[in-house]
Amino acid sequence: MKQILAILLTLTFVSCAEKPLDLASAQKVVEALIDKADKGDWEGIEDFYTAEFNASETVDVKVQKLIRLRDTLGPIKSKELISSTDVAEFGKPQQLVLKYRVAHASATTIETYTVQQDEGGYKIASQSVETESK
Repeated sequence: MKQILAILLTLTFVSCAEKPLDLASAQKVVEALIDKADKGDWEGIEDFYTAEFNASETVDVKVQKLIRLRDTLGPIKSKELISSTDVAEFGKPQQLVLKYRVAHASATTIETYTVQQDEGGYKIASQSVETESK
């Protein structure tokens, strides 16, 4: 009887586990943001971010940061996904962390995007940009 109870509990926990986020969908969102920022098209930029991330700073502040990055680094010459990591922590939304190597006119950066399911689909929950050290 204890074995049956243990098996049922195990099956319950396994069935409650969320399935991983879809890499292709997450990539589509991140790459659309990268391309939009490279073109200087700021219309609807807030739609790429989660509600929580949008609440952390105004859209104008986000746009000013993206403009400074674009002006400092120059236009994008190429981008390449270098890694993706599923992150599943108890009590937190499932996330997918994508790292890109982005070659700009002035420098190459490693850009990290955390994507999660939010209102209306996949959205960016955080973003960081570092210059690649050689």
